[in-house]
Amino acid sequence: MSQVWLIGRPVAHSLSPAIHNAAFAKLGLPHRYELKESADDQLGATLDRLRRDDDLLGANVTIPYKETVLRLVDEVDEEARQIGAVNTIVCRGGRLIGHNTDRLGFHNGLEGSGMLVSNADVLVLGAGGAARACILELQDGNDVLVANRSFERAERLVASMPRDKDGELRAISWDEARQLPWVDVLVNATPMGMNGEDALEGFAFEPLPPMIADLVPVAAETPLVRRAREAQHVRVMDGLLMLLHQAARSFELWTGVPAPLEVMRAALPRPV
Repeated sequence: MSQVWLIGRPVAHSLSPAIHNAAFAKLGLPHRYELKESADDQLGATLDRLRRDDDLLGANVTIPYKETVLRLVDEVDEEARQIGAVNTIVCRGGRLIGHNTDRLGFHNGLEGSGMLVSNADVLVLGAGGAARACILELQDGNDVLVANRSFERAERLVASMPRDKDGELRAISWDEARQLPWVDVLVNATPMGMNGEDALEGFAFEPLPPMIADLVPVAAETPLVRRAREAQHVRVMDGLLMLLHQAARSFELWTGVPAPLEVMRAALPRPV
């Protein structure tokens, strides 16, 4: 039986094993998705084992290694290079090929939530690989503000983005973001909500933005998703929906066959 790993730290909370193992079982594929928590000093050895072991199809990569792994794999596809992070590795002939399914997962998650973002004022919270994928998806035709608790990291992200898009892109401080009276779209690309935190604690929005996308994929609704769903005027993208579409693309990269999307959806801990 071949394995696929989830590499990160921590990974015990992940919903990915249930999603992928349901898909493998449905199609009768002899594969198993396993958690592989790795300390910083074990990451290189973990990737070397992926290269050597013929029983490993590949891996997903999660926090905090998505940007580091970009520099450690043997080949990186164009999407992952643009995003600056790898979240999916395919093992091929002793070589590791890095991919990123964040942008596609975000695009399909927005679409599945009935969210058409055009000519909008957007606030993206976070400055990691997931935030970058969201900005690449939203930048053309919209004005995007990027806020992170480290303003310097937000500035670096903005400076590294392509500038040939029709729309403003600017970094702002976290305090400035908290004072904004209005945006059309809010994207939470931070981990806030993973442990019950409210990503908008201390923010001045009243009412909430009419479109909210929370990328945090947890079994129970995050406080942000719950609050947004209680406000009748808000369209919401739940992080589970993005996770579902990310997972489907990763599955297809490893197996070469279409993902059984509805089987994977049914394996989620709640409907999306």
